Amino acid sequence: MSNGILYALMTLGMICWGSSWVSAKLLTSFAEPEVLAFWRFFLTWVTFIPVMLFMKKTFRINAKGLLTALGASLLLVLYNEMFFTGLIYGLAGAGGILVTTLIPVLTFGLGCLFTFKVPTRKDSFGLLLGAIGAGIIMEIWKMDITLLLKSGNAYFLIAAISWAFLTHTSARANKYTSAYTYSFYLFFFTSFLDLLLVHSKGLTVILPSDTLFIANILLIAVGATTFGTTIYFVGTKALGSAKASSFIFLVPVIALAMSYIFLDETINLNTIVGGLSAITAVYLINHKTKARQP
Repeated sequence: MSNGILYALMTLGMICWGSSWVSAKLLTSFAEPEVLAFWRFFLTWVTFIPVMLFMKKTFRINAKGLLTALGASLLLVLYNEMFFTGLIYGLAGAGGILVTTLIPVLTFGLGCLFTFKVPTRKDSFGLLLGAIGAGIIMEIWKMDITLLLKSGNAYFLIAAISWAFLTHTSARANKYTSAYTYSFYLFFFTSFLDLLLVHSKGLTVILPSDTLFIANILLIAVGATTFGTTIYFVGTKALGSAKASSFIFLVPVIALAMSYIFLDETINLNTIVGGLSAITAVYLINHKTKARQP
């Protein structure tokens, strides 16, 4: 595959990731978060099977890999519960910026905490800038927990934290199995746990026959998760993690633009300023300074 085609597919994957915030917002009017999460990951798991076969990846996994996938699925269930609940109350554009930019900042911060690593001056500034950016988006100066819950921002914050822990848990899985095999079992366990949640709350998993619902559940399941995740794996392997991760900067911008176009959401000044601060923070943390030539 040429780099031009790969770049186009990577961009399409990021468009799917960004637009999934709009789709998820629309879906919250059809069903409860647990039902939406179940269908998202059940459809992802089913459509990931042909991906595994096409990529010639093994379905075999050892006990440690299986336990890691099971543990990670608990975090993924929590993430999706907060993701959909936040969208019931909050804006898709603001949530898309807050979560997608806060995740790498929190992931890096947790990494420093777990490894007792002292961040460099550049990284420390990035962490501070990320916290400031998140605070501006959330309008943290109001310090009203009721408002934070009503705006959905508190749920988005928990979602970002749970995904940061999920990232570190998933990193451990690389010791036991491939990313594809791990993802296959992660999607399976997540859909199974969500199904248990659905039944425990007396809900039904029967799909609405509405065309809008079906189109959007397929977009977030097949488009954003199956296709988006797979092409990101391929891009990371072909281009390297640094170049592949740079495409993620498109996601918050796309989420904000799509929310404005399709949901008529107002783009607030605090969202723009906070988003730019958070994006800059992600760049500073991920940018590696080249050593000077003697």
